[in-house]
Amino acid sequence: MLHKVDVEAFWEFRRSGLVIDVRSPKEYRHGHIPSAINLPVFSDDERAVVGTLYKRKGKEAAIEKALAIVEPKREEMLEQVMRLADSGKQEVLIHCWRGGMRSERFGEFLSEGGLNVKLLQGGYKAYRNAIHEALQQPWKLIILGGMTGTGKTDILSELKSNGHQVICLEGIANHRGSAFGRLGQEGQPTTEQFQNNLWEAWSSLDIDKPVILEDESQAIGSVRIPDELFADMRKSPVINVQLDIEQRAERLVLEYGRFDTSLLQKCVMNIARRLGHERAEKAIRDLEEGNLMEVAISTLRYYDKAYTFGLDKREKDSILLAKVTTGDAKANADTVGEHVADLISTKWKK
Repeated sequence: MLHKVDVEAFWEFRRSGLVIDVRSPKEYRHGHIPSAINLPVFSDDERAVVGTLYKRKGKEAAIEKALAIVEPKREEMLEQVMRLADSGKQEVLIHCWRGGMRSERFGEFLSEGGLNVKLLQGGYKAYRNAIHEALQQPWKLIILGGMTGTGKTDILSELKSNGHQVICLEGIANHRGSAFGRLGQEGQPTTEQFQNNLWEAWSSLDIDKPVILEDESQAIGSVRIPDELFADMRKSPVINVQLDIEQRAERLVLEYGRFDTSLLQKCVMNIARRLGHERAEKAIRDLEEGNLMEVAISTLRYYDKAYTFGLDKREKDSILLAKVTTGDAKANADTVGEHVADLISTKWKK
């Protein structure tokens, strides 16, 4: 008999078990459990055929067609799973979209083949629901703010090294959050996959301790922070790092000056309307002439104005100022860490 496990049991199971996603390749690409291996029962075209048949002729006709498609693949798929599961020594968890026909029938077949198989109750849909429910829990969030170029990502890294719970949203999103944010990054995941990867990093955190995240818009490039998390971020205390514009511009030149001028020009043109016609034209001329500091300062003035506008929408009492005079991430993390300690002892003191 096929044993079913709920999502809570699944979190423990996946540490040692093999997770197999039997949905179609298209479904898997759109979003999947990060540890899952895709072994589709149906190809994208086969899934479309079965789905169309279900709508036109009903469930029985669809099941009959599905079985006819799967039957020739059964032995080959069993061999694949046996190899993946180390000749059957490893437990296997199967899931589809809702824990329905695809995963249940395939799981039963694998059980008959001698494998120790479990079925994720509710399937991938239950996993997605669990993510959103978990993010609605009373997490203690601290937002690391600061204008572009203050080195927030490096500060987060140092805070993590110092033992703080840290989530780097931009790292998970493969995007630095500005018009230049795609440069040097791998392609972005889908929003659904970004949220799955986010929870993969988040799920091991202790809810009784603060979690530090960088201040972000809800959209980071093409992906979006989950609604429930973003709403909490906007209500959470902000440690606002302040560094003078010249030092921030120098940082940007170091980060982005290595990229081809044509790529930088495209990024400037993406915000040309918001920069203003004259400022955008000047930035393009400065790029052509190699005046990268001028370009950095010009774009920073735009981003500073946008960031200040967003910061002004927050409760004034929730913003803690952290003035720094150096680009040294370790020293700046120590300064931020003092504010974190103050928040822990005041806002969340038991």
